[in-house]
Amino acid sequence: MGYATTILSLAGLNVLFALSVYITFAIGQFSLAQVGFWALGAYGTAMLTTLWGWPLWPALLASGGVCALLGIALGYPCLRLRGFYLALATLGFSETVRVLFQNLEYQIPLKGVPSGPSGVLGFRNVAVTTGIWDIFGFMLVLVILLVWLNHSRIGLAVAATREDDVVAPFMGINIVFAKVAAFMLAAMAAGIGGGLYAGFTSYISPDDFGFHMTLLGILFVAIGGTRTFYGPMLAAAILTVLPEFFRFLAEYRLIFYGALVVVLMTLRPRGLIDERVDAAVRRWFARKPREA
Repeated sequence: MGYATTILSLAGLNVLFALSVYITFAIGQFSLAQVGFWALGAYGTAMLTTLWGWPLWPALLASGGVCALLGIALGYPCLRLRGFYLALATLGFSETVRVLFQNLEYQIPLKGVPSGPSGVLGFRNVAVTTGIWDIFGFMLVLVILLVWLNHSRIGLAVAATREDDVVAPFMGINIVFAKVAAFMLAAMAAGIGGGLYAGFTSYISPDDFGFHMTLLGILFVAIGGTRTFYGPMLAAAILTVLPEFFRFLAEYRLIFYGALVVVLMTLRPRGLIDERVDAAVRRWFARKPREA
């Protein structure tokens, strides 16, 4: 895999993770569970393909389906929680998953070599390889789904629930269904994304899914903006590619990178794509057909 292809693949994976984080933020739920679902998808796909010989996409769909069911199971009890308490509960879920895989040792001999999860040593030699078209293909499907949702009654229900989930039920909106559905979709997206990540790296470790990844997801959404799905996508792509342009700074590049993030958050506290930018984009797209 070439250098440019590797960077684009990493950017694509980060975009998928940013979208999975955005989905729950879009309905007003400050969930930090996506890292746990990402880990479940990664280990699930790795085990299905390596230990039991499943093809990549059936394994991804199976892992995503399991994560979707777990998202429903997590979403219902979290309906009683808000803000900081919801963040703590979902962070606890992610940490529980990480500790689970840190202690999981399940190996079977394949061609005379033990293969499978090996606790803190991780899972080596994942059998299948994720290509760039797998990553961007799933990203396209997810974007099309989000565009459709945004232009449907569901999108209006999501926006109303985010703005005021006390008033929304009086407008005939089932906020329980909306919030749980958001948890389910976000979990499924993270599960499939994690599976693609496992195939891309061919090695996964519990340390890959620590608190630093949670902070990265928050950073993508905070810098990109929470009003649109393409804001976090833009932020994830920029923050993945940007460090490559600072390699000439050697060991100082991460300091400069961190300072740039602080400047971005200071200048654009509501994100790169805030309400005004989003409104301008919508006006531009609405004007194009008339001009044509």
